[in-house]
Amino acid sequence: MSEPSVSLLGMDPRSVARDGSTVTARATVDPAHEVFAGHYPGFPVLPGVCLIEYADRSILFDQRRAGRHVELAAVERCRFRDPVFPGDELTLQVEYAGEDGAGLRSEVVVSTGRGRVAELRLVHRTVGTEAAR
Repeated sequence: MSEPSVSLLGMDPRSVARDGSTVTARATVDPAHEVFAGHYPGFPVLPGVCLIEYADRSILFDQRRAGRHVELAAVERCRFRDPVFPGDELTLQVEYAGEDGAGLRSEVVVSTGRGRVAELRLVHRTVGTEAAR
């Protein structure tokens, strides 16, 4: 089975591991990424939407390994606590909170060496399985 495409932020699917219902992913924020040129000149900060993408990709990689194809359906909750800077090492902890008619719910905590930087609640819907493809 193939891995989903790597995001524009360069997350490596090998950095995503599962232990029970917890998924842990690690990524380094690329200081040379073009997003920093305009966000903000002279004081580069990673846009919050990029943290959502990191979380989404972590879940996509994990679910694809399980033979399931999902896509982001909703961001139910999003709280950004502290800025993320170029070169920061991110750790994402994903806890699956169950599945209902809306889809697979997950609670995500994003941290750097300085502590917690974001808390997210995402919903992914199934768009297929390996057997169906």
